[in-house]
Amino acid sequence: MNSKPEIGAADMQSTVLEAEGASAAGNQRLSTNNAFYFDQNVDHFGANSSTFKQRFYINGNEYTQDGPIYLFNSGETPASPSYLVAGEPYTLARETGGMVVIMEHRYYGVSYPVSDMSGPNMKYLTLENTLEDIAYFINSARGFINQSTGISISPKSKWIVVGGSYSANIAVWMRMLYPNLVFAAYASSAPLLASTDFYQYDQVVGRALPCAPQISQAIETLDAILDYGNRGLIDSWKRAFGLGALQNDSDFAGALTDQMAGTVQYYVPPPQGSSDVDTVSSLCSWFGHTNNNPLQNMADMTAAYIRNNGIDPVTAYSSGSGATNYNIYQDGRSWFYQVCTQFGYWQTAPPAPLQRLRSKYVTASWQSAPCRQFFGNDVTGIPDVAWFNRKYRGLLPNVTRVVFVNGLLDPWSQLSVSVDTDVSKRVINEGDNVVITMHRASHVADFYLSSSRTDFGINLARKDILSAIKKFLAQA
Repeated sequence: MNSKPEIGAADMQSTVLEAEGASAAGNQRLSTNNAFYFDQNVDHFGANSSTFKQRFYINGNEYTQDGPIYLFNSGETPASPSYLVAGEPYTLARETGGMVVIMEHRYYGVSYPVSDMSGPNMKYLTLENTLEDIAYFINSARGFINQSTGISISPKSKWIVVGGSYSANIAVWMRMLYPNLVFAAYASSAPLLASTDFYQYDQVVGRALPCAPQISQAIETLDAILDYGNRGLIDSWKRAFGLGALQNDSDFAGALTDQMAGTVQYYVPPPQGSSDVDTVSSLCSWFGHTNNNPLQNMADMTAAYIRNNGIDPVTAYSSGSGATNYNIYQDGRSWFYQVCTQFGYWQTAPPAPLQRLRSKYVTASWQSAPCRQFFGNDVTGIPDVAWFNRKYRGLLPNVTRVVFVNGLLDPWSQLSVSVDTDVSKRVINEGDNVVITMHRASHVADFYLSSSRTDFGINLARKDILSAIKKFLAQA
């Protein structure tokens, strides 16, 4: 349990919140597009007593007396009001008479506590500060929501923290560390286990791609070329891949994982009966050109991907690109700092004899080396994940009333709680938690997809999520 005491009544009264385009003192019913700003502490644990403006959005249109409040911290992306009226958090609120609150993560969107993103200014971006941000907000929110919207939150209303991907971690950890504030949590695709050698990512990618054997052959050929060290031959292959501008050979090798990883991680099957392209089949079609060897097919595929998406290889794939750009509002830089300092998540080539879909040159040391360039020599890029996993309990968080959801096609499921590979099992009750598996879905599909998608098992998962939340609320 965090040792910082809960916020007292005096602190709640002094909290300043402002509405964008409307007076916070007014009682008019506000549009769900209105942004609000909360005076948040820059550092909950240190000597810096200053505050910054933290953005959030509210939809209380579905709220009924004693209904739950679904709090979604947007994680490593800017807060978007779209989740107020669509997606699973809104569906849960509609079905349970609840309210949706979307809270922006510090150092993302417009919620920056610093004037630039130089190394010393990043020190307030910690998981501990983030969790305390949410606790402070929950303790302070009742007065503001009543003041700004006219909605009186019942003292019987329960706070349920929800999230997808990293924000799902936040939901679980809030439930674990602040059980007196957070009644329950819904965590979609939560990679709770920090890792600096995440080779299992590609094992899931390989299971999802029918052309994985050909990709593996291409990678083995490429590594042999890089091992041989013929500069002319290496540079000719860089040009064939559309990556001739990359000077570092490891940057070149690392760039080749982008398309495959993205295709699987964000895979959604085409709607039944539609003519939409199946992205997995489309990717693998490149390896059906039997007149070419697998490496040439992979080069043609990657070059087309680079060209069709207008990607600048140096900006996108050079490991030191942007290191000295300290301008504010770079969310990617914020996330890089978090993985450098606390989470790792370095995706690496697996050990032999496992099938490799990425080059052996894509190592944790190569991925972490730019951390010093970006943030200074104190940020080594190899966080103490063993200590972190002991503190936050890894895959065994000490929680109750949590819904864990994962898709079997999601590479991040390997760092999440109890993904079951038996297709005959969809819902597992583990103690006072519920674990749900989507067998044809990938990353956070249950959380963000439109409710109009009811195929590939997502409708069953959503029914199970709602059933679990209703069961939890019945325990209140």
